[in-house]
Parts: sequence; C-alpha cells; structure tokens
Amino acid sequence: MHQNKDNSSEEKQANDSQDNAPSRRANRKSYRYTKLIVTVVGIVIVLLFISPIIAYMHNQNNFNRPQTDAQIASSKAKSRASSRAIVEKNAKTQASSANASRSKAKKASSLAAAKSSSLAATSSKTSTSSADSSSKTSSSSSSQSSQTEKKYVTVPAGEGLYRIAVNNGITQQKLMELNGLTSSSELKPGQRLRVK
Repeated sequence: MHQNKDNSSEEKQANDSQDNAPSRRANRKSYRYTKLIVTVVGIVIVLLFISPIIAYMHNQNNFNRPQTDAQIASSKAKSRASSRAIVEKNAKTQASSANASRSKAKKASSLAAAKSSSLAATSSKTSTSSADSSSKTSSSSSSQSSQTEKKYVTVPAGEGLYRIAVNNGITQQKLMELNGLTSSSELKPGQRLRVK
C-alpha cells in the first residue's frame, strides 16, 4: 500500500511538473511583458518630468546670454531707420498741412480783394452816375456777390421746403426759385439745395 501511495504521489508530482511547466513559461512570458511595459512607462514619466526642466534651463540661458556686438548694431540700425521714417512722415504731413493752410489763406485774401474791388467799383459808379445807373450797378453787384457766395445745404430727413427756407433766413418762394422747384416737389434726405 505504501508503494501505491508512492506511485500515486510520484504520478501527481509528474503531473504537477507537467502542469507547472507551461504555467511557468506563461508566467515568465507575462513577467517579461510586464517588465517591458513598466520600463517604457517609467521612461516616459522620467521624460515628462525632465522636459520642463530642460526647457526652463534653455530659456534662462537665452535670456541671460549677452547679445553680440553685431546684434546690438543691427537692432540700433533698425530703430534709427524706423525713427527716420516716422520723422519723414511727420515732416510730409506738416508740409502738406502748411501748403493747404497757405492755399486757403491765398483764396481768402483773393476773395477779400475781389470783394473790396467790387465794393470800390460799385461805390465809384454810384457816386458818378445817376439814380438809374446806381440801381443798375447795385443790382449787378448784388448778382455778382450772390454768384460768388453761393451756399448749399443738405436736406435732413423729415424736413420740407418751408423748414429749410426758415432755417436759412429766406422765403420758401426764394428757395424754390434758386433750385427750380415747385410747391409739389418732394425732397429726399441727402439732397443738396442752394440757399444763397
């Protein structure tokens, strides 16, 4: 009986060794994969921790690195060129505004001279001529002055002929005569009307 027990125990061990052999292989294989995965994950984690430190050190080195003389000279040249361009642009703007103000002054002085000469001419004509000729010259001077002093307004929304005439100190009839309008004419917002 004892021999049967030994045989059965040997068979169990043989069966166990056969059963354990594949499981050991599977365990070793599993262990290798697990070890590989742990190694890869560990490397990735280390890289994630190290990369910000490397980036920080790189930025600090670039920040603290002194510029070379060539870099300083080129940056100064660029700033000089940009400041020259700004100065030239301002000079051109000032020159154009000065020219515009000169031309306005010339126009104003020529208008003033024309007015004074027309007034002088009308006064000399009125003093030397008779009453008829004086009325003719005054009407001609008024027509000349009205031609040189034409004034226009833009029609605002909701206003008619009467309101525009009153706002500009003329009668509605005069406004219609100056613009060739009738009392039934419709005005449009933005339309230009002569008021003088």
